[in-house]
Amino acid sequence: MDKNLLFALDIGTRSVVGIILKQHSDGKYEVLHMKVMEHEERSMLDGQIHHIPAVAKVIKKIKEQLETETGPLQKVCVAAAGRALKTVKGRSERDISAVAVAMQEEVIHMELAAVQHAQFQLASILDEKSNHIYDCVGYSVLHYYLDDQEIGSFIGQQGLTASVEVIATFLPRVVVESLIRALREADLEMEALTLEPIAAINVLIPQSMRKLNVALVDIGAGTSDIALTAEGTVVAYGMVPVAGDEITEAISSEFLLDFPVAEEMKRSLFNKDFVEYTDILGFSAKKSKFEVLEKIQPAIENLAEKITQEILQLNAKPPQAVMLVGGGSMTPRLREKIAEKLNLPIERAAIRGIDAITSLTSSIKQTGPEFVTPVGIGIAARENPVKYVTVTVNEKTIRLFEVKKLTIGDALIAGGADLSKLYGRPGMGLMIKVNGEVKMFKGGLGTPPQIIMSGKEASLSHEIFDGAVISYNAGVNGANASIVASEAVSEHLIKTIVIDGEPTTIETQYYVNHQSVTPDTLLNDRDELISYFPSTIEEMMEIKGLHLIDNNSSFSVKVDGKPIQLSRSINNSIYLNGCVMVRGSNWNDGDHLTFEAAKDKQVTLKDLLDVLQLNLLQSCSVTFNNEEVSLTRPLFKFYRNGESLTEDSVLYPNDELNMEKTKQQPFIFQDIFTKVDIAISPRPGETLVILKNKEKAGFQTEIETGNSLELKFEVPI
Repeated sequence: MDKNLLFALDIGTRSVVGIILKQHSDGKYEVLHMKVMEHEERSMLDGQIHHIPAVAKVIKKIKEQLETETGPLQKVCVAAAGRALKTVKGRSERDISAVAVAMQEEVIHMELAAVQHAQFQLASILDEKSNHIYDCVGYSVLHYYLDDQEIGSFIGQQGLTASVEVIATFLPRVVVESLIRALREADLEMEALTLEPIAAINVLIPQSMRKLNVALVDIGAGTSDIALTAEGTVVAYGMVPVAGDEITEAISSEFLLDFPVAEEMKRSLFNKDFVEYTDILGFSAKKSKFEVLEKIQPAIENLAEKITQEILQLNAKPPQAVMLVGGGSMTPRLREKIAEKLNLPIERAAIRGIDAITSLTSSIKQTGPEFVTPVGIGIAARENPVKYVTVTVNEKTIRLFEVKKLTIGDALIAGGADLSKLYGRPGMGLMIKVNGEVKMFKGGLGTPPQIIMSGKEASLSHEIFDGAVISYNAGVNGANASIVASEAVSEHLIKTIVIDGEPTTIETQYYVNHQSVTPDTLLNDRDELISYFPSTIEEMMEIKGLHLIDNNSSFSVKVDGKPIQLSRSINNSIYLNGCVMVRGSNWNDGDHLTFEAAKDKQVTLKDLLDVLQLNLLQSCSVTFNNEEVSLTRPLFKFYRNGESLTEDSVLYPNDELNMEKTKQQPFIFQDIFTKVDIAISPRPGETLVILKNKEKAGFQTEIETGNSLELKFEVPI
């Protein structure tokens, strides 16, 4: 065959289209021959060949018919059906309470981790034991979330969690392998491979237009394949299992027609105002196009709804425009319904035939949208063939299906790397309540993975090439937060004060959970830290164990084990930088503090007796022979360490005293003689006279304070 000729096959669910293209020297292509043949049995299902010999038989017939025009055909360009693609949502999440996402590379890592999650989801859904037989052929980000609230970008944002949701598309390798086997049975060799959605996009949406967000919908017989472009590339693929047959079946049901008759009637609606038919009962009828469309309107609505739902699912918003290809796209009113459901102007939804392919000239009459994909397969397979790229990942050989720009991230996923553990996680943080305010102290940052590709440092987003040798080591987790008391506050103060000529260092004081701690005490999560600097003289002296004596200071003693509080008056003098200190005074670094010896009033046993409202002595004051005499004897005795105390005995803080109570008796006349000496003596004939208050008394007569006592000698009358 002429090297400028291309043989392409579009192997669909209902039929197989064979096409011969010629590439001219100016780069344009010409359609020379085209053959269409329907499958004799249901040998295709959802884009995958289920009966290889049956499909090979149809392929061989088309090949033989075209060979009558071109000569022997040995190689063919084919496409893996878009309807074989599997689309799954995936999500990845990251704790950012300690460290925010800082770089785009971290975002890419999260996106790829979400793709891997989608891959795991796919394996679970399909009950596959080995998920590596599915190749990711594209993904698009649906949403970024910050604390479960949608956000445009979480780079640099503070919160608890960042997450990304993607929709990823996978192609089972078995689809390609069965396609190759069917070609071999038809004595053909696969010259090049592409994907059906890519084939149509390549001829209708050139690279220069792919910055636009456009949806291409290939509506076939059994399925509708969808591809989306944006940002210069194909971003997503999808499929819905409804298409032209949905309309055919509705016509068959409404008008009692055999399926082939209903199919013919459906096709005629595109260019005829009236249709004639004979139903299965033998009755003939003629209906207007309007009557038929009104009957099948629910089916058209359903097809449009399913297609637009998938577009919105893949794209997360209405695209800028929609291109419709495939035989099912010619269904009347379908274009209008799709535009309506996407809130697009009708001119933003268009049916495109091969006459819209700018790089194509054609000498055949078939120009409808059903031939866009076959033509696209030939051109795309020649200009953008899909290849298998073989790379080595940590000494493991990986083959990747190259339907998009492949990155190291794709290779690691295919190699079984757990992307969720690829980046080192940040260390655990600490939450500490500092002086009433809750503060977060972050752990150390985790390190990114170390990736080497063919001897050079690389990242997840680097594009790979055939034969690349990739090695990687997962990043290291960051250290947990560790902080001491002095590091948790904004400032740790250290000042010096000179006390009586001796320099003394004073630092910020710390209490953790109400316990005094040193500045270098390690804090634990949820500790409560209080710090303060002793800025007044009183505070400073207290932490140094120097007590500022109060003018009304007090202390206690124990009497028979019972504490008794005593007070004393103090006369003290403290000087700050030579001036008498005023209570509440603040001090500064380098100040001088001087003490004068305190002169205080000593506390005696008499002070204790006053507090106890006791008299130590029993007393009696009388006059004896016109002289004042005071008599005393103890009512109580106090001892300290066995030593008897008097009223003038000085007491000290924490003294332990014992009290002994004596028996109280009245004073009598003869007690006077303990205080006075009798210096009189009787003359002859005189007798002793004892008087109390001028009345006769005796030595045993009781006396009281204020009594007048006399003792004399008289001559009896």
